[in-house]
Amino acid sequence: MRPFKPVQLVSIFNFLVAIAALTICLQWLTQSPTITKSEKELPRLPVESAHHPAKDARFDGVDQTRLQEPNFYQRTGPSSYDQVAALLTGKAELGPKNIDAQDWTNYVKLIQVNWEQYQQSIGQPMMVWSATEIKDQHPTVFYPFSGPDFTTLYQMYPDKDYYVMAALQRAERLVDLNQLSPKVSAQTLEVLGSAWNSFGQYGYFITEYLYKYLSQNNVKIGATTLMSSFLQLHQFSIQKIVPIQIADNGSIIELHEDQNWDSVRFYLVKDGREVKLDYLKMDLSNAGILKTPKNNLFLKQATTNPVLLKAASHLPQHPNFTKVRDTILENAPVIVQDETGIDYAPLNMRFDTTLYGEFNKAYRVFSGYNKDLAKAYITRDDEKILPFRIGYFKDGNYALIVARRK
Repeated sequence: MRPFKPVQLVSIFNFLVAIAALTICLQWLTQSPTITKSEKELPRLPVESAHHPAKDARFDGVDQTRLQEPNFYQRTGPSSYDQVAALLTGKAELGPKNIDAQDWTNYVKLIQVNWEQYQQSIGQPMMVWSATEIKDQHPTVFYPFSGPDFTTLYQMYPDKDYYVMAALQRAERLVDLNQLSPKVSAQTLEVLGSAWNSFGQYGYFITEYLYKYLSQNNVKIGATTLMSSFLQLHQFSIQKIVPIQIADNGSIIELHEDQNWDSVRFYLVKDGREVKLDYLKMDLSNAGILKTPKNNLFLKQATTNPVLLKAASHLPQHPNFTKVRDTILENAPVIVQDETGIDYAPLNMRFDTTLYGEFNKAYRVFSGYNKDLAKAYITRDDEKILPFRIGYFKDGNYALIVARRK
């Protein structure tokens, strides 16, 4: 056999090196990727769990998607929800890509001005007041007729682990300004700007406007979007948002993302503390409660916690809302309300009441309501100062009642 030439030997050597390298690559590809320490610390679910949880034989015939509740874990940095909320509140470093620069500048300034106005005149005085006047150890608080007004609930009860809100408007999905077309983005900014003008001036959302926000343009601006804005401004980190509903036994269960977004649950973190916030679309009228017995069961559970009533259109005093009123009167340990909550006479029978501010008569749209409260402010001489406005404008006088069960 003739000896190999040097050129041939080099070619054979290069071929063998290539084979060896290919073998190493195939071995690497068939092995699990290296997991860093930080990744190991995060809870991992099987890929199928995100939308099709593994079956459990113990629950054959049961919708198991409603039985599995995701673990609550804290992210190491801002979540995608935080980034979306930062855009909504003008806190993002860069504005939305599809929005005119000047329109964005105007929107950011509008939010800043209205939020600062609200905080100076209402928000900060409210938190100072609640720290001394509302002392409560319950971990949960319930706010019926709330609309998306998380900020009042938080400022009244800043240390709760679980906040529950209920109102008639739909929650809908969180609106991401970066995902909208230029035309729809401009329309959405206009609607959001109107909402901020209203809240900055009055400290509450006008009910009829909440329905307009849902239908005024192609984007449905529901409670989720407005509440996420408040959460961002109050420096909560939004870890997760999931749709929820009331179960037949009155408990709250989570749904898959492709199911109904009428009601939502927020998983939150603030200063290292885990907090849960539920918003439930619910008809609190007598007819609504009779039609959905599971809601009645829920109310009996929820009202065993402190209850907040504010800017409720005097519905708890209306004959069509006696069931929710009676449930609150029967169960609540503490009620904090403005004049639109429960009538003073039945409230004062069961609770020790402390009056704050002044009250002469109801807002003109609701004239005739709560006349017994007006008499109480005349006959009682123990009312206390209220250092902030709350509820509807009534010729400069505002009332708040703290009622503790006798």
